Amino acid sequence: MSVTKVMIVDDSFFSRTLIAETLRLGGCEVVGEAESFDTLLETYDNCQPDIVTMDIVMPGADGFECSRALLLNDPSAKIILVSSMKDEETEAEAKRIGIAGYIQKPVDGELLINIIKNILSPDSLYEQLIELGLETFNEALSQNITRMSKTPVSFVPMNTFETQYVSQGITTVIGIIGRHSGSMIMDLSLETADKMVEALLRRPSKSREEVLAMVAELSNIVAGIACSILNKKDKAYSLRVSPPSVFYSTETEITSPNLKINASYAQTTFGPIFLGIGFKKGATSWI
Repeated sequence: MSVTKVMIVDDSFFSRTLIAETLRLGGCEVVGEAESFDTLLETYDNCQPDIVTMDIVMPGADGFECSRALLLNDPSAKIILVSSMKDEETEAEAKRIGIAGYIQKPVDGELLINIIKNILSPDSLYEQLIELGLETFNEALSQNITRMSKTPVSFVPMNTFETQYVSQGITTVIGIIGRHSGSMIMDLSLETADKMVEALLRRPSKSREEVLAMVAELSNIVAGIACSILNKKDKAYSLRVSPPSVFYSTETEITSPNLKINASYAQTTFGPIFLGIGFKKGATSWI
């Protein structure tokens, strides 16, 4: 097994020395060090590390700015924040940027090595999600539609999700949070949604807002059930859903620049429903 190559980014000579010694004791090889943004990219390109440890507070460009630049230079870069600061706002920003791990100073050597191993380990979970994702979300949608209509639901797979897909009228997007983040997209026409509201409430809808609220709730239920099914298969997924975002417009174009979306059309008695699900590769580890 090859030795893990690590690059250390920290403006403190003492911190770099301490982290370097911790890494060496853990069986890693320190292949490069940078104390500021000025030497960051050149050092990274020269040493090609497997992992980069990144301090947050540095003169000039901070660790967040350095991480953004590094990921722009190499989107596959795996960065671990190593900082005395640790709060919800800092963690949220780190996750938004795409930082893979976060450990607080003073660094516990065993924990740091475990984070590195977790990030670099072959991630079969992602492959499983890609294999099981659409089928599981189809199952969750089918369960709910069948309860409403008492009729079976069939699915027509879309082999490829086009870069531009024009909405049928109502689009719901739900973020999925977990070991691998992702998104669920559900799209249907206003006419289809109206029929579903009438089946649920046993009366015609009273307003557009009532229809949109129903679509949001259905999407939330489908995503929640699907994530629960997947979590039962493997607790390591740790999936949960974020609140739905609903868009109403027949001119809406659905695009997915960062995720590979697997999609299908559900054929229901109410009308066709588009369902897409995608996950982003890249495990995160936070301690």
